[in-house]
Amino acid sequence: MWATIFFIIVIIGIAMFFWQKNKQKKEQEAKLNTPKELTLENVGPGGVIHLMNVGPNMEEYDVTILSKSIYREGESDEWYELEGDNGKQKVWISIEEDDGLDVTLALRTLKLREIPINRSDLDRMDEAAEGEFEFEDQTFYFEYSNEASFFSDGNTSAENESFFYYWEFENEKEDQFITIEEWENGKFEITLSVPLKSSQVKVYSLGGATV
Repeated sequence: MWATIFFIIVIIGIAMFFWQKNKQKKEQEAKLNTPKELTLENVGPGGVIHLMNVGPNMEEYDVTILSKSIYREGESDEWYELEGDNGKQKVWISIEEDDGLDVTLALRTLKLREIPINRSDLDRMDEAAEGEFEFEDQTFYFEYSNEASFFSDGNTSAENESFFYYWEFENEKEDQFITIEEWENGKFEITLSVPLKSSQVKVYSLGGATV
């Protein structure tokens, strides 16, 4: 009698196990098969977007996304960078979730010699947590600086991680930013960026796998 009851309990347990596994599998398949929304956050390599009224000349162009990489600062802060081609030049779009979606477009890259500060000035601004410089008839004010890491193509393995230190400056209208990055190899990368509103971006296609 007890052996029969035990046998029935075992059978029910096995049936429940396989039912639960099958349910989880169907839920995962449904999630994978659900089309993602045509939003900038979901765009990956191969995706195509259209930008409108960007830069001082209010340009409009399509951008084919070439790669999607990850920046990481501290334990939990992350943001993404889409590298794309507009047919004339490379463009970079940064996407960060910070009490809303912050999106910036790098209009162009600069050389360190093009801005009137040097490495010593940056050290001084780091210590004072303030500073400014003039560039193209505008004053850019020190906002913050920190160390961060970069993972190209969304590959977050330790072997693919590279480190840099960066300084962020913005103009008085807060509509232009200059970011100075100093990489492990001593190379400086400097970009002049502007904020992008959602109304300036239209997503045509998402492309391939995203991070």
